[in-house]
Amino acid sequence: MNQAFVDASWHEVPGDDGNLTGLGGWGLVLLVPGTLPARFQGQLRAPDNNAAEVRAVLEAVRAAPAGPLTVHTDNEAVIAAVGRGRGPEVLTDAAHEVLEEVAARGVTLRVRYAPRTRRHMMTAHLLANDARRGLGTPGLLGTRSDVVIEQRAAGGEARVSLRREGERVTAHVPLDFASEVPPSAQALLAAVGLALPGEVLVVRRASKVAQALWQRPERALRPAAQALLQGARRAADESGVQVEFLGVG
Repeated sequence: MNQAFVDASWHEVPGDDGNLTGLGGWGLVLLVPGTLPARFQGQLRAPDNNAAEVRAVLEAVRAAPAGPLTVHTDNEAVIAAVGRGRGPEVLTDAAHEVLEEVAARGVTLRVRYAPRTRRHMMTAHLLANDARRGLGTPGLLGTRSDVVIEQRAAGGEARVSLRREGERVTAHVPLDFASEVPPSAQALLAAVGLALPGEVLVVRRASKVAQALWQRPERALRPAAQALLQGARRAADESGVQVEFLGVG
Protein backbone atom coordinates (compact mmCIF):
# COMPACT_ATOMS: atom_id res chain seq x y z
CA MET A 1 0.00 0.00 0.00
CA ASN A 2 1.19 3.53 -0.78
CA GLN A 3 1.72 5.75 2.25
CA ALA A 4 2.28 9.47 2.74
CA PHE A 5 3.38 11.33 5.87
CA VAL A 6 2.34 14.98 5.81
CA ASP A 7 2.74 18.11 7.92
CA ALA A 8 2.42 21.86 7.62
CA SER A 9 3.88 25.01 9.14
CA TRP A 10 2.15 28.41 9.35
CA HIS A 11 2.41 31.88 10.84
CA GLU A 12 0.70 35.24 10.52
CA VAL A 13 2.26 37.93 8.32
CA PRO A 14 1.10 41.41 7.25
CA GLY A 15 -0.81 41.38 3.97
CA ASP A 16 -0.57 43.94 1.15
CA ASP A 17 -3.63 45.72 2.58
CA GLY A 18 -2.11 45.96 6.05
CA ASN A 19 -4.28 43.21 7.50
CA LEU A 20 -2.85 40.01 8.85
CA THR A 21 -2.81 37.00 6.61
CA GLY A 22 -1.03 33.66 6.79
CA LEU A 23 2.09 32.23 5.18
CA GLY A 24 2.47 28.49 5.30
CA GLY A 25 4.53 25.59 4.08
CA TRP A 26 3.67 21.95 3.52
CA GLY A 27 5.87 18.89 3.41
CA LEU A 28 5.34 15.22 2.66
CA VAL A 29 7.20 11.95 2.44
CA LEU A 30 5.70 9.50 -0.07
CA LEU A 31 6.38 5.78 0.27
CA VAL A 32 5.56 3.60 -2.73
CA PRO A 33 6.55 -0.09 -2.51
CA GLY A 34 9.60 -0.91 -4.59
CA THR A 35 10.86 2.69 -4.79
CA LEU A 36 12.92 5.00 -2.59
CA PRO A 37 11.07 7.47 -0.33
CA ALA A 38 10.20 10.68 -2.19
CA ARG A 39 10.07 14.04 -0.44
CA PHE A 40 8.10 17.09 -1.55
CA GLN A 41 7.48 20.57 -0.14
CA GLY A 42 5.84 23.87 -1.08
CA GLN A 43 4.87 27.31 0.20
CA LEU A 44 1.36 28.81 0.20
CA ARG A 45 -0.88 31.54 1.52
CA ALA A 46 -3.40 30.07 3.95
CA PRO A 47 -5.89 31.49 6.48
CA ASP A 48 -4.67 29.16 9.25
CA ASN A 49 -2.53 26.14 9.98
CA ASN A 50 -5.38 23.66 9.40
CA ALA A 51 -5.81 24.90 5.83
CA ALA A 52 -2.09 24.38 5.22
CA GLU A 53 -2.38 20.88 6.66
CA VAL A 54 -5.23 20.02 4.26
CA ARG A 55 -3.10 21.32 1.38
CA ALA A 56 -0.41 18.82 2.38
CA VAL A 57 -2.97 16.01 2.07
CA LEU A 58 -4.00 17.32 -1.35
CA GLU A 59 -0.39 17.31 -2.54
CA ALA A 60 0.03 13.75 -1.28
CA VAL A 61 -2.94 12.65 -3.38
CA ARG A 62 -1.52 14.45 -6.40
CA ALA A 63 1.89 12.84 -5.98
CA ALA A 64 0.69 9.27 -5.34
CA PRO A 65 -0.08 6.73 -8.06
CA ALA A 66 -3.61 5.38 -8.43
CA GLY A 67 -4.70 2.82 -5.86
CA PRO A 68 -4.86 2.64 -2.06
CA LEU A 69 -3.18 5.51 -0.23
CA THR A 70 -2.87 5.98 3.52
CA VAL A 71 -2.06 9.54 4.57
CA HIS A 72 -0.59 9.97 8.06
CA THR A 73 -1.07 13.31 9.83
CA ASP A 74 -0.91 14.57 13.41
CA ASN A 75 -3.78 17.03 12.84
CA GLU A 76 -7.16 15.84 14.16
CA ALA A 77 -9.08 18.57 12.29
CA VAL A 78 -7.70 17.26 8.99
CA ILE A 79 -8.67 13.71 9.89
CA ALA A 80 -12.20 14.86 10.71
CA ALA A 81 -12.59 17.05 7.61
CA VAL A 82 -11.02 14.82 4.96
CA GLY A 83 -11.36 11.38 6.49
CA ARG A 84 -14.82 11.66 8.01
CA GLY A 85 -16.42 14.72 6.40
CA ARG A 86 -17.13 16.22 9.82
CA GLY A 87 -14.39 18.79 10.25
CA PRO A 88 -14.57 22.54 10.88
CA GLU A 89 -16.76 24.38 8.37
CA VAL A 90 -13.83 26.57 7.34
CA LEU A 91 -12.15 23.44 5.92
CA THR A 92 -15.16 22.21 3.94
CA ASP A 93 -14.13 23.60 0.55
CA ALA A 94 -10.52 22.45 0.93
CA ALA A 95 -11.67 18.97 1.98
CA HIS A 96 -13.98 18.78 -1.05
CA GLU A 97 -11.02 19.68 -3.29
CA VAL A 98 -9.07 16.75 -1.84
CA LEU A 99 -11.95 14.34 -2.43
CA GLU A 100 -12.42 15.57 -6.00
CA GLU A 101 -8.73 14.92 -6.65
CA VAL A 102 -9.09 11.47 -5.08
CA ALA A 103 -11.90 10.60 -7.49
CA ALA A 104 -10.11 12.06 -10.51
CA ARG A 105 -6.88 10.14 -9.85
CA GLY A 106 -8.41 6.80 -8.91
CA VAL A 107 -7.04 6.90 -5.37
CA THR A 108 -8.62 5.08 -2.43
CA LEU A 109 -7.84 7.37 0.50
CA ARG A 110 -7.46 6.66 4.20
CA VAL A 111 -6.40 9.38 6.64
CA ARG A 112 -4.86 8.23 9.90
CA TYR A 113 -3.20 9.79 12.92
CA ALA A 114 0.56 9.48 13.42
CA PRO A 115 2.64 11.27 16.09
CA ARG A 116 5.31 13.71 15.00
CA THR A 117 7.91 11.57 16.73
CA ARG A 118 7.76 9.03 13.89
CA ARG A 119 10.75 9.38 11.57
CA HIS A 120 8.87 10.20 8.35
CA MET A 121 6.53 12.56 10.21
CA MET A 122 9.52 14.49 11.54
CA THR A 123 10.94 14.71 8.02
CA ALA A 124 7.62 16.08 6.73
CA HIS A 125 7.66 18.62 9.57
CA LEU A 126 11.16 19.81 8.68
CA LEU A 127 10.24 20.06 4.99
CA ALA A 128 7.19 22.17 5.85
CA ASN A 129 9.18 24.51 8.08
CA ASP A 130 11.84 25.00 5.40
CA ALA A 131 9.19 25.68 2.76
CA ARG A 132 7.46 28.29 4.92
CA ARG A 133 10.79 30.06 5.43
CA GLY A 134 11.49 29.95 1.71
CA LEU A 135 14.35 27.48 2.12
CA GLY A 136 14.23 24.73 -0.46
CA THR A 137 15.67 21.46 0.83
CA PRO A 138 18.11 19.93 -1.66
CA GLY A 139 18.19 16.20 -2.30
CA LEU A 140 14.45 15.75 -1.84
CA LEU A 141 14.35 12.51 -3.82
CA GLY A 142 16.24 10.69 -1.09
CA THR A 143 19.47 10.32 -3.06
CA ARG A 144 21.42 7.29 -1.85
CA SER A 145 25.18 7.67 -1.65
CA ASP A 146 27.78 5.04 -0.82
CA VAL A 147 30.25 5.75 1.96
CA VAL A 148 33.37 3.66 2.62
CA ILE A 149 35.35 4.18 5.82
CA GLU A 150 38.93 2.87 5.91
CA GLN A 151 40.85 3.08 9.15
CA ARG A 152 44.30 1.54 9.51
CA ALA A 153 44.99 0.12 12.94
CA ALA A 154 48.40 1.78 13.18
CA GLY A 155 47.49 4.98 11.38
CA GLY A 156 46.56 8.33 12.79
CA GLU A 157 43.86 9.06 10.23
CA ALA A 158 40.86 7.51 8.51
CA ARG A 159 39.99 7.72 4.83
CA VAL A 160 36.35 8.50 4.09
CA SER A 161 35.06 8.14 0.52
CA LEU A 162 31.56 9.28 -0.44
CA ARG A 163 30.22 8.50 -3.89
CA ARG A 164 27.03 10.11 -5.13
CA GLU A 165 25.73 10.43 -8.69
CA GLY A 166 28.24 12.44 -10.72
CA GLU A 167 30.54 13.13 -7.79
CA ARG A 168 33.07 11.45 -5.52
CA VAL A 169 34.33 13.07 -2.33
CA THR A 170 37.32 11.79 -0.37
CA ALA A 171 38.40 13.09 3.01
CA HIS A 172 41.42 12.18 5.14
CA VAL A 173 40.28 12.55 8.73
CA PRO A 174 42.89 13.03 11.50
CA LEU A 175 41.97 10.90 14.51
CA ASP A 176 42.29 12.24 18.03
CA PHE A 177 43.14 9.25 20.23
CA ALA A 178 42.82 11.43 23.33
CA SER A 179 39.20 12.24 22.51
CA GLU A 180 36.37 10.68 24.51
CA VAL A 181 34.77 9.71 21.18
CA PRO A 182 36.30 6.46 19.82
CA PRO A 183 38.34 6.89 16.61
CA SER A 184 35.93 4.79 14.54
CA ALA A 185 33.03 7.02 15.64
CA GLN A 186 35.10 10.11 14.79
CA ALA A 187 35.47 8.78 11.25
CA LEU A 188 31.74 8.11 11.00
CA LEU A 189 30.89 11.63 12.17
CA ALA A 190 33.22 13.01 9.49
CA ALA A 191 31.40 10.93 6.87
CA VAL A 192 28.01 12.22 8.01
CA GLY A 193 29.42 15.75 7.84
CA LEU A 194 29.93 15.30 4.08
CA ALA A 195 26.22 14.61 3.47
CA LEU A 196 23.87 16.97 1.66
CA PRO A 197 20.43 17.74 3.14
CA GLY A 198 17.99 14.94 2.38
CA GLU A 199 20.70 12.44 1.46
CA VAL A 200 20.70 8.78 2.48
CA LEU A 201 24.18 7.55 3.37
CA VAL A 202 24.82 3.84 2.91
CA VAL A 203 27.88 3.34 5.11
CA ARG A 204 30.11 0.33 4.50
CA ARG A 205 32.75 -1.03 6.88
CA ALA A 206 31.76 1.06 9.88
CA SER A 207 32.84 -0.60 13.10
CA LYS A 208 30.33 -2.15 15.49
CA VAL A 209 31.27 0.51 18.02
CA ALA A 210 30.58 3.36 15.56
CA GLN A 211 27.24 1.84 14.53
CA ALA A 212 26.15 1.35 18.13
CA LEU A 213 27.09 4.89 19.18
CA TRP A 214 25.36 6.46 16.18
CA GLN A 215 22.17 4.52 16.77
CA ARG A 216 22.27 4.97 20.56
CA PRO A 217 24.46 7.94 21.56
CA GLU A 218 23.59 7.37 25.20
CA ARG A 219 25.78 4.25 25.07
CA ALA A 220 28.86 6.48 25.13
CA LEU A 221 30.56 6.19 28.51
CA ARG A 222 31.52 9.86 28.86
CA PRO A 223 29.02 12.78 29.01
CA ALA A 224 31.12 14.84 26.59
CA ALA A 225 31.04 12.03 24.03
CA GLN A 226 27.30 11.63 24.49
CA ALA A 227 26.76 15.34 23.90
CA LEU A 228 28.87 15.37 20.74
CA LEU A 229 27.13 12.31 19.29
CA GLN A 230 23.66 13.55 20.18
CA GLY A 231 24.44 16.91 18.59
CA ALA A 232 25.55 15.21 15.38
CA ARG A 233 22.39 13.10 15.33
CA ARG A 234 20.19 16.19 15.82
CA ALA A 235 21.98 18.05 13.02
CA ALA A 236 21.51 15.09 10.68
CA ASP A 237 17.83 14.74 11.56
CA GLU A 238 17.22 18.46 11.02
CA SER A 239 18.81 18.20 7.57
CA GLY A 240 16.87 15.06 6.66
CA VAL A 241 20.09 13.01 6.46
CA GLN A 242 19.64 9.28 7.02
CA VAL A 243 22.38 6.76 7.78
CA GLU A 244 22.17 3.07 6.88
CA PHE A 245 24.86 0.49 7.62
CA LEU A 246 26.05 -2.37 5.44
CA GLY A 247 28.75 -4.68 6.72
CA VAL A 248 31.08 -4.20 9.62
CA GLY A 249 34.64 -2.89 9.41
